[in-house]
This record gives sequence, structure tokens and C-alpha cells, in this order.
Amino acid sequence: MSKKVLVVDDEKDIVFVLKSALDGSGYITDSAADGLEALKKVASFKPDLIILDIMMPVLDGYSVNLRLRENPETAGIPVVIVTGKGHMQEFLKAREGVSVAAYLEKPFKVATLLSTVNEILQRQ
Repeated sequence: MSKKVLVVDDEKDIVFVLKSALDGSGYITDSAADGLEALKKVASFKPDLIILDIMMPVLDGYSVNLRLRENPETAGIPVVIVTGKGHMQEFLKAREGVSVAAYLEKPFKVATLLSTVNEILQRQ
């Protein structure tokens, strides 16, 4: 059975590229444009992995990841954090004590993301 990946980013172009690459690699994908929508999609879509942008409207990626970790039903879902150039130090400081499977700084190569996703999901 194909693994499900939820792509969470407010930049439509990035969502399109990532979903296309993941779909082409055999994953089942869905997307959300903000953190609140992401939490709703997690409940209905039940992803095996989440690609999560940090800087988003409504509810940022930090808050989404914290809520996921606090909920026993979602605490085990691996999260790959993606963040814009210049936000990595902020992310690293904020992630103390918060579990993430991996993080990538934008811009990144799609092949790098696919390799990261494949590696994480093969460990499950």
C-alpha cells in the first residue's frame, strides 16, 4: 500500500512541485495552505509523513508540530520541516525539545526531499 504524505505550505508553487514529485514517486498526497487546515487534514487524511513549512498564516509550523506531538494519535507521525533561508537558526532554537524527523532549508532540490522522505518512511 502506498504511503500518504501531507504537504503543508502557503506557497502554491512549492505545494504543486512537491505534490507532483511525490505523486510521481508513488506516494498519495494531500495539501494544506496553513497550520489550522493542516491539523484538520491530519485528522481526515491520516498521513504517514508530513512536510511542514514553518512560516505560515493562521497557525505556524512550530505550533502545528507541538500540537501533533501533544496528541497521542499523531505524536508518531514523522515531520520534515522546511523553512526559508534565514529562518534556520530561529527554527533550531525553537525546536529544542520538539521532535522532527528532518529539516530542509529552502530552496532545496526536490531530489533531496524525495531521498529524505524515502529514508524516513523506510525506517517505519
